[in-house]
Amino acid sequence: MTLWKVLSVGVSVLMLAFVPALSIGGAAGDKGGKVNEDPLIAAMKFVKVPKGKFWMSKDLQNAQVQVEIKADFELAAYTVTQEQWEAIMGDNPCVYSRQGIGKSFVKDITDADLKRFPVENVSWNDCQSFLKKLNAHQKGKGWLYRLPTEAEWEYACRNAATTKQDCSFDFYFDKPTNDLSVKQANFVGDVGDVTPTGKRYLSHPTKVGSYAPNKLGLYDMHGNVWQWCSDLHYRGQGAAFRGGSLHHPKKDCRAGFRGENVLSKRGDDLGFRLARVPSGGK
Repeated sequence: MTLWKVLSVGVSVLMLAFVPALSIGGAAGDKGGKVNEDPLIAAMKFVKVPKGKFWMSKDLQNAQVQVEIKADFELAAYTVTQEQWEAIMGDNPCVYSRQGIGKSFVKDITDADLKRFPVENVSWNDCQSFLKKLNAHQKGKGWLYRLPTEAEWEYACRNAATTKQDCSFDFYFDKPTNDLSVKQANFVGDVGDVTPTGKRYLSHPTKVGSYAPNKLGLYDMHGNVWQWCSDLHYRGQGAAFRGGSLHHPKKDCRAGFRGENVLSKRGDDLGFRLARVPSGGK
């Protein structure tokens, strides 16, 4: 059952029990290395994405324009979880939480699994508040945390592929493919494509990392929750989100598909994933 809808450009897509907060400390002098990384950051499992040129989508079509990613960056293997959000922000905005309006959908989920569900029902503006607090906590540790750009997100989704041919597929796991099954991601499957519950969809998110990753080691790049990107549109009033969600069919989960909405928009399938770049120790 869809609790919220999210609208996308040119396509109709509008779309805990309490757990102890994670430690947000860390070893002093950790200048960008992963040794002694604090538990909050370590749980996000950042993956290096090398710089390069790739063929990016345009108007929802694959491999339309060559774009250069000019510097290496790191992208979290998982979307931000309920536990991680609560550790930084001190609240839980999620629909699919113990106190959320979708609590009946997750009543049989264990507390341990629920805290690993992706945070959802967060706007682009909410993400900026999270980033501001996270960067303050991590100041001096060598990294600047932010949302990925659309180009960075798509490049990473496509396994950092660089050739036009390799950027022409819709879905990316260990190998690229043009088909997607509910055994590979959390979305509304085709008729006959059913989950272990016997339905075409699960009616709720799943804990991050429940499905196989892509070749870079990034999980849930297709389905589960939409992922906000940093780029501003509509004279700074809107932003895009990528990846599809539990409420949408596989065509909306393609690497080249994008949704877009105002910066204040929230929804029960809107989440985000963090990128980070060296901060020069500032």
